[in-house]
Amino acid sequence: MTNSMLRVGFIGTGWAERVQIPSFRLGGLTAQAIASGRPENAQRVAQALDIPEVYSTWQELIASDSVDIVSIVTPPGLHKEIAVAALEAGTHVICEKPTALNLDEAEAMLAASQAAPEQMAILDHELRFHPQRRQMRQMIKDGAVGTVISVRMTRLGPNRLDRNLPWSWWSDAEAGGGMLGAVGSHLLDLARWMIGRVDMLTAQMATGHLYRTDPALGGQRQVTADDHAQIMLRFANGAVGDITVSSTTAGSNGMTIEVYGTNGALKIDDKDRLWSMQGNEIAGGEWQPVRVMVPDRTLIDQLPNQGPFGVGTLFLAQTIAAALPMGEAILPDAASFYDGMAVQRMLDAARTASEERRWVHI
Repeated sequence: MTNSMLRVGFIGTGWAERVQIPSFRLGGLTAQAIASGRPENAQRVAQALDIPEVYSTWQELIASDSVDIVSIVTPPGLHKEIAVAALEAGTHVICEKPTALNLDEAEAMLAASQAAPEQMAILDHELRFHPQRRQMRQMIKDGAVGTVISVRMTRLGPNRLDRNLPWSWWSDAEAGGGMLGAVGSHLLDLARWMIGRVDMLTAQMATGHLYRTDPALGGQRQVTADDHAQIMLRFANGAVGDITVSSTTAGSNGMTIEVYGTNGALKIDDKDRLWSMQGNEIAGGEWQPVRVMVPDRTLIDQLPNQGPFGVGTLFLAQTIAAALPMGEAILPDAASFYDGMAVQRMLDAARTASEERRWVHI
């Protein structure tokens, strides 16, 4: 099998069109097929991005036997059913986050992946493949900050402040909508990947506009999903963490990570630049830039989305394109379905903590 033979079938059009298809292609994978719950969307994306095969349903795509990898880019409520079906059909799976609607579904997905050990089954936590984040993790492991004391992660933006945005599955907690699942899952995964196992957490969530117009009904409908979530963590190694994700923060954009330890500190700013504070720099509080070797800069320049998700997706695709032809279905740096289950457990705990206003043991 050569890299060019790794054919991907995309189920869902939004994120696939904006990020995955361009990044996957540049990373060495073939965009072979696409399906959507709205067939007209699949037809439009296929025509715009020159995808050979279009299917009206995800079942037809999986049954077609024309793809090697299924990328699940649907609302979370469909993740478990599609992932299990694809694995049972002998197809490799990349599943968007959050893993599922709840821990029971995530455990079912893990069981399906364990029953198909020759298939790749990963969550699309592509930030693990972003060069600056990978280097930050390695520096932490190498002792650059000493013993980690605290970590702070944020992703702030105003993208749901517009009260005219229509009601959609994003507004529906039962369908898996909200910032906690959409972005909080990424940062919870990064926290666990960089710092270690989380022992307990507490959280609080808020919704900006409580009602939005439902285009299907033509009237106002209550928003039940969160627009803003704050999570406090206590890690098994004694470190503490603070994660804030918000789509209702006016004038604020971007993602940041700060890690503080006994001998120094590291941070990634909202421009994805890595900084360090060590030794004599600590007393003066001066951040020094860290040189990061970024491979394939020319490919990054070709990405329509050059933010951390687009760049991370490019390098994830390169890893897959190199590993699967060699028969390596387990990607050590990727988020496995076990990792996805662990993050889902934290998401469920965060919702419980917010509702009951207490700390929850993981």
